[in-house]
Amino acid sequence: MDNEKTVMLREIALQPDFVKDNIDEMMTYMRSVVADRDPGSLQHGFMIGCGDSYCAAIAVRQFMMKATGRLVEAVEALEFSRYLVEDLPANSFVFGVSNSGTVSRTIEGVRLARAKGAWTFAVTVSADNKLAKAAETLIRVNATPNIKELPNGTRVVTPGTVTYTASMLGLYVAAIAIGERIGHLDAAASKALVEELHATAEAMRAADAPTAALSREIAASFTPDRHTVFVGGGPNYATAYFAMAKWFESLTRPAHLSQLEEWAHEHYFMTRSNVDTFIILPPGPGRIRGLEQARAAREMESRVIIIAEETDAEARAAADIFFPMPTGIREVLTPFVYKLVFEYLSCEISKVQNVAFLGFNDRRRQEVNFRQIFHSAEMA
Repeated sequence: MDNEKTVMLREIALQPDFVKDNIDEMMTYMRSVVADRDPGSLQHGFMIGCGDSYCAAIAVRQFMMKATGRLVEAVEALEFSRYLVEDLPANSFVFGVSNSGTVSRTIEGVRLARAKGAWTFAVTVSADNKLAKAAETLIRVNATPNIKELPNGTRVVTPGTVTYTASMLGLYVAAIAIGERIGHLDAAASKALVEELHATAEAMRAADAPTAALSREIAASFTPDRHTVFVGGGPNYATAYFAMAKWFESLTRPAHLSQLEEWAHEHYFMTRSNVDTFIILPPGPGRIRGLEQARAAREMESRVIIIAEETDAEARAAADIFFPMPTGIREVLTPFVYKLVFEYLSCEISKVQNVAFLGFNDRRRQEVNFRQIFHSAEMA
């Protein structure tokens, strides 16, 4: 188990360089693959995936709509392949997101969308996997797999970190390239967005050490008897969803996800002194509502943990624990940075409590999980 924690921490720390080093190469490639495409065929956008890949689609949705001027929906892969694809509008473009490229539902959705005439993209690590072969166009992301083999032959499975970052980056870059091809982005606007991605990589670097240090400091206080709720809206509903996934994967512990507004309508009623309420609070339209929810959670004696800009005095005052983030990041790009809290903290809690990632010290648990994800029967 020491191996798996070390590997996860190393992968978290390499993410700023991963983003910085891959932006320009991926932009060049994406521009080349859309150059000959009729812009009229890019009318209705969909991003599909499961687990972290679905989170990546939610995170990028608003950015992609702004960059392309098109309505783009993030859809869970089964909802798309079994319910939505049969009514797919003409001139649709569909991104299937899967790091491994072997997730049955995502492959199925891409295959069925392509049969309906959609332009299909595979956001994945290799041209050789099933998703890449099912799609018309590959968006190759250079992430390490979640299942790794160490030099001594040991196989290590870690919760997704850099893989999630890679999936988001592939979609952000694709959004810019498509926006250029459609004519929604002129050269100056496109250049500004690419520069903003580079600046976001530096923000990730600035956030890394303080987030890691605070996570180590407080990890022991997240005892198994406590309950956890993650609250986020807009692009950071994805971050809250991702956070819940890290709790499941790193700690094999129940946790709850709440959309920023829905907390008051649902999760409020389970809020009490043994509940940790995480609120993801970047600058943006949801910030004021998040502060209201923080106040209510504290009134119900919850411990409130807020992730917000380091200069946000109101957010700091509303929190029992405050994770400061760099300033100047637009909300649509904050999912790259704010997720660091949940990567580091889930890993540090797992270390303190000696929990095996994903419960995969039980071989049968791993076998059943892999069967469910990678070997599910596909629809004809």
